[in-house]
Amino acid sequence: MVQRVDFDRMAEALRNWGRWGTADQRGTLNHIGPSALHRAAASVRSGKAFALGLAVGKDGPQNGTSLGRFNPQHYVTAIAASMNPDHPTARASDDVISMPLQAGTQWDALAHVHYDGTLYNGHKACDTLSEHGASCLGIEHLAHPGIASRGVLLDVARLKGVERLPTATAITIADLEECRLRQGVTLEAGDIVLVRTGHIRHFTVDNDRDRFNAMQPGLHHECAEWLHRHELAAVAADNVAVEVINADMVRGEMAAPLHMLCLRDMGMPLGEMFDMEALAADCAVDGQYDFFLSAPPLAVTGGFGSPVNPMAVK
Repeated sequence: MVQRVDFDRMAEALRNWGRWGTADQRGTLNHIGPSALHRAAASVRSGKAFALGLAVGKDGPQNGTSLGRFNPQHYVTAIAASMNPDHPTARASDDVISMPLQAGTQWDALAHVHYDGTLYNGHKACDTLSEHGASCLGIEHLAHPGIASRGVLLDVARLKGVERLPTATAITIADLEECRLRQGVTLEAGDIVLVRTGHIRHFTVDNDRDRFNAMQPGLHHECAEWLHRHELAAVAADNVAVEVINADMVRGEMAAPLHMLCLRDMGMPLGEMFDMEALAADCAVDGQYDFFLSAPPLAVTGGFGSPVNPMAVK
């Protein structure tokens, strides 16, 4: 169970406030420089591409239990409408979508969570958050110039010899290191790590939204130290929260401790509900677990998150 005194000690050691200046709003994405992008481009060898995003529509993963989120609603506003009444041959159709920005595969903005009234880089919640969104640290700052780097898949489920990790399994630093060594991959500053638990199969294979949104495997909050040590740009997983959701996390003195350490203290974006199944299967065959990852969020002004359709190219 997370004790506040232990959490505060860890947060102080990991805090990146001021590291990239007092005006910084991109956090650990600052690790992605020219060398990281060159390394990402060099990881493209076979030209195989994999989509990592869930479909956007009414059959999405939401079941109404999380922060008022619902599945996207798609409406058609024009069907075969004439573009020129004098010459009606040319026609167009149009549509609109209504959805929470975090209804499916998505990035959390640095403004998404906070504690003690303060957000990343010392911004006060009372000055930053309103019904209009975030006056700073919004998702638009992660969208310019975007999120792209060398991605590294750590297939923890395959490491453990299972299709899906058991409910509420907490992935440890030792697990991440064992997986990295077993797969023969190195990590460098600016990389983005994708952690596969197999949990997404409860939704994509079983179509069980309730099970998908319930207790689930994910990263233990102490993994934040490992993420910080490797100077990673971001971390994403195939579950709802990246971090483990179990009884200890729910009852602890700090809710969602990995969210708080990454977003609030480190300034590290979290990618949630990334579908890595096809990518993981291919990596297991050819042994290549690094790739070019392109995953730019929408530049929603003041947004606390954004849908994304990530693509991995090997």
